[in-house]
Amino acid sequence: MSYQPRTRGRSRRFGQPTVRKAGSRDRKEEQTSTQYYQEPLETNPSELSAKLTNELEHLGNQRFPLPPFGEHFGRWLTDVKGVLEEFQSELGKAADQQFLESTQKTLTNVQQELNRRIEEENSIANSSSSLQQQLATVEIELSNLENSYNRQGREIKKKHEKASEELQKEIDDLSRQRMRILRKKSSLLDRIFRRSDSTIEEKTSSLKSKKARLNDGKTSLKKELEKNRADNASKRKRLLDEQETLQAKLRELRDITQDDALEIRTRASVELQQAIKDAVSRFLKQAE
Repeated sequence: MSYQPRTRGRSRRFGQPTVRKAGSRDRKEEQTSTQYYQEPLETNPSELSAKLTNELEHLGNQRFPLPPFGEHFGRWLTDVKGVLEEFQSELGKAADQQFLESTQKTLTNVQQELNRRIEEENSIANSSSSLQQQLATVEIELSNLENSYNRQGREIKKKHEKASEELQKEIDDLSRQRMRILRKKSSLLDRIFRRSDSTIEEKTSSLKSKKARLNDGKTSLKKELEKNRADNASKRKRLLDEQETLQAKLRELRDITQDDALEIRTRASVELQQAIKDAVSRFLKQAE
């Protein structure tokens, strides 16, 4: 009898497939595949409707800070359209023809209303700018008028003071001449021909005349100053009245620009909310 050595290891039957142990790499790929695979989530129509109508309600009640509001209107309308696009993206089957027509009508109406408000706002802004320029011009004229009044007053006084000083010098000179004549002893010939008396009379007459002119100059100064004041007061009143009128018009324009079209936007928001609710309601009835 011959001896045959036994083979180590487990023998494999004929036709039995070889089973390979899964390596660490295979296990990792299997885990990764299982980890990142997810079943697609179905959109809940009622939850989506509640979410989007809530966003529209928030947009409908949104207030804007200070004018100009035109730039806010554009962003607001973009946000509203974004909500409607999200509805069509998440629940396209519910966005039927009735929904599209209803929302488009509302968007067109609110766009027209907001465009009209923007045009009015631009018109008001242009008017306000024009009024501001007119007001600035009036204020400059008031300042120039005040400076002119003060300058003319100084010039009038300076002119009269100069004339008065010249007259006063002539009066003082005549007074000295007259006093010298009165103090001088008249000669025999002077007394015969009355030259001394004649000279004194001339000096006295000239002195009275110049004193009268000096007094007239003071009166004339008062009249010129009074006329300057009256002219200035008349021009200043006209400019102040114009300034007050321009300021009143500016206040009226500022009151008009405080409207941020809240009523229009709220109404559009309510209409769009209802369009979504109606579309979802029709969709759910069809799905029953």
